[in-house]
Amino acid sequence: MDMLSSKLVTKLVSLRFLMAVTALALVGLVGVPALAQTTSTWNGGSGNWSPCPGEGGNALWDTCSTNVIPNGNFNAVIQGGPVFATGASVVNLSIASNDVLNLTPGYLDITGPGLFNQGTVNIGAGNGLSFAQASVTSTISGAGTINLLASSQLTGSQNSVINTNNTIRGQGYIGMATFTNQSLIDANVSGAQIELAGGVSITNTGTIQASNGGTLLLQGTSLGVPFNNTGGTIQALTGSTVMVDAFAISEGTLASTGSGLFSTFAGSGNPSLSNLTNNANYQIVSGGSSTIAGTINNLGTIQVKGGLFVNGSATLKGGSVPIAYPEGSIISLSGATTLVNQSNIAGSGFIGDANLTFTNQGTVNATDTANPLVLSGHAFNNTATLEASSGGTLQIQNTINNNGGTIEALAGSTVLVYSNTGVISGGTLKTTGTGAFDSNSGTLDGTANSVNNAGMFKVSHGNLVLQGTINNTGTIALDKSGFFIILNQPTVLTGSGKVIMSPNTAFLTSTPANTLTNESTIEGAGTIGGSDPMGITNSGTIIANKTTPLVISPDATLGFTNTGKLMVSKGSTLNIVGPFNNFSGTTLMGGTFLVTGTLEFQNSVVTNAGSITLTGTTAQIINSFTNTSALANLAANTTLGSLSLASGQVLATATSFSNAGKTTVGTGSGFSVGGSYMQTAGTTTVDGALMAPSGLALQKGSLLGKGTIAAAVTSSASITAGDSSSKPATLTVTGTYTQNSTGSLNISIGGTAAGTYGQVAVSNGVSLGGTLVIKRIKGFVPAIGNTFNIVTGSAVSGQFATVKGTSINSSEHFEVNYTPTAVTLTVVSGA
Repeated sequence: MDMLSSKLVTKLVSLRFLMAVTALALVGLVGVPALAQTTSTWNGGSGNWSPCPGEGGNALWDTCSTNVIPNGNFNAVIQGGPVFATGASVVNLSIASNDVLNLTPGYLDITGPGLFNQGTVNIGAGNGLSFAQASVTSTISGAGTINLLASSQLTGSQNSVINTNNTIRGQGYIGMATFTNQSLIDANVSGAQIELAGGVSITNTGTIQASNGGTLLLQGTSLGVPFNNTGGTIQALTGSTVMVDAFAISEGTLASTGSGLFSTFAGSGNPSLSNLTNNANYQIVSGGSSTIAGTINNLGTIQVKGGLFVNGSATLKGGSVPIAYPEGSIISLSGATTLVNQSNIAGSGFIGDANLTFTNQGTVNATDTANPLVLSGHAFNNTATLEASSGGTLQIQNTINNNGGTIEALAGSTVLVYSNTGVISGGTLKTTGTGAFDSNSGTLDGTANSVNNAGMFKVSHGNLVLQGTINNTGTIALDKSGFFIILNQPTVLTGSGKVIMSPNTAFLTSTPANTLTNESTIEGAGTIGGSDPMGITNSGTIIANKTTPLVISPDATLGFTNTGKLMVSKGSTLNIVGPFNNFSGTTLMGGTFLVTGTLEFQNSVVTNAGSITLTGTTAQIINSFTNTSALANLAANTTLGSLSLASGQVLATATSFSNAGKTTVGTGSGFSVGGSYMQTAGTTTVDGALMAPSGLALQKGSLLGKGTIAAAVTSSASITAGDSSSKPATLTVTGTYTQNSTGSLNISIGGTAAGTYGQVAVSNGVSLGGTLVIKRIKGFVPAIGNTFNIVTGSAVSGQFATVKGTSINSSEHFEVNYTPTAVTLTVVSGA
């Protein structure tokens, strides 16, 4: 094989190395005779550098008989030209300013320390310039230009080459074993490329770029060829592309302007980026990949349509990272890796695997209406924002340690907590507009830190698992039949929000004898408890407000305890099945019961120490064992008890009734006891009708109202005609009225018309004693001669032993007058 053929083979083999570019000054080249015995100088004008005469050659360089053309034993100097070389070998080459060397056709080998180029080297199509000596460091200097024409090559497959200050541009191939670029390499031919390859490593402290529609191919022959870009820039100018293959690019800057683009390609060798600044549009295409390590200061865009791998520990800072389904993924390269994201990752695809620990301090956003963004594998740490927007779906299939972070579904978008592997622990959940969370057997874990739901969380794709503390200030909607909330551990529901249940939905437990504590609001229909029993405590509000029942079915041992509110809407039923811990025997202890529909439990209330309000004609509390009224034998309100009847509710009991708490009979409502009504403390307000056939005895406390008492009233306590001293009215007694010495009657005067002052109207006899208290209200000053009938009856006997409040001002006062059928206040003169 001849020398030229040998060089061609060498060049073709070297095409598979990765590239590196740099420029260093080469001074005093001709004075370095390392291998050379002779310096040959071309002084003439245009001519050929060729081995035989007759081709326009110079006699010194072109003598067939002596073969003294510049070859491996010469330093060659070009001081005139242009020179057209057809292939040769020299130790060193020096080109003077404004002179030109055209390598067409053939190769020129430089075996010495370098090329001192102050002029121009044009490497023609299919030709090349090679630094061919092994174990020699060669330098390109002189601030000249090397033009690579079509398919031309600049190579050095066995040595190190330093480009100190030459501009290398055009199209073709640059491949060195070790290459340092300190100047400019420019792939500037539209529609063509420079392939930069390297066998061992490349260092760049200058600029390597694609411009004018050209392509720069960073081509490596094996994974991770080092590309040290410290202090250097690799850039793609408008309309141009930098294609990256298997280099491990570290430090420095990647940049693009306008439509300039960095891109991997299908089947590329997984280029690595580490500890650099990306100010470019960097694209990982479908079928391609790229690896990041260290800190990536992302001021631009990293498009992930293929695989973005994480090697070791990496941090993504700033910029945007669009990701696209079906191949877009951010995963571990191998083994345990960590990624800290401080950028904006948005789109669809996959983030995470079993080896990647992902910490989000930026934004991860699912934005694709057709495909989800899936978070999977190893647990994620989120202290910033995970979200779905623009109609996208964020699908959580791993554990999100969300303490200090926010997960949000914006309008029209969904966050789906998916499968048994999808867990949100701590932090805040938010929605805006029609955005929603949903569950397909996902878990909200508040065991270490409470999960704060401030949005709409639907349970319509599968069950929702809860454990720990769930602070719900939004809505959790069990809005699809057949799906459940399952308690995996003891669970506390807190907050001002609601859990809305639907028919055939339930709170269940995966562990027998688990517990649910509701400090929030649960409403709707379905079952709380069930076949796998749980202890249930309500200190919040539970509301039955559907046409189908809401059933509370607690554990047989732990039972159900209500210290909060149970509410039943009109037409609805709340049924407590199983042990109700509010009962001690037949005494109802604690809790508030606001009933407009039907409340059922397995007991009767004889003594009430809770708060019961029956509103409307259909409101009822049923003993589900006997299917009769649970209040039929109500005999007492304790000091803690409250009984309120409103909006037409009429309650009848079979026994006498004792009140030491609070009893209220609202307007249009009635309370009928089977015997006497005795008040030992507390308050009775009658705005409707109170019926006590064996009499009403007030020992202590107070009675107020504007309704009717159908009983013989005996008072040793306080009676106010009206609902309060500021709301005077007429209190009617259809029976007798007796006021003992310790009793008092409170009459407010706010005008002369009926209803503006207080009055006790008794149908039968009146026997008076004790105290009368008169109070003027609303600044009313009556005129002398005004009269007020404050007590009427069929026969009035006795007088008030004490009268308070008769003074009006310095010129008038009230005078109390007794007639056979009334007690009258008359305004007279005098203090």
